[in-house]
Amino acid sequence: MRGGSHHLRLPAAWKMSHPFRVHPTEKWNYPFARPEVVDERVTITGELCTPNDVLVSDEHVERLRAGDVVVFDYAGAYAWTISHHEFLSHPQPDFVYIDEA
Repeated sequence: MRGGSHHLRLPAAWKMSHPFRVHPTEKWNYPFARPEVVDERVTITGELCTPNDVLVSDEHVERLRAGDVVVFDYAGAYAWTISHHEFLSHPQPDFVYIDEA
């Protein structure tokens, strides 16, 4: 996953699976088949070079494809504020606010 515990520290710090949802995207610009899992249990990890960069452990997904967006609703105050920003010079994430109205 692009991103990890340097953006969302709570799951790794508390050894928990953070609630998430998959936002499917149709864009796929590669000449090879798009990897996917259907009706499977997954572990979602970040990009850091540590085995502690785990955001979700052994949770069910209906479908998850390379390139889909994993949304961590309810991140709260202990997401960004306790994260180790710019770990190994990784970029900071974009903040996206969605107004469902």
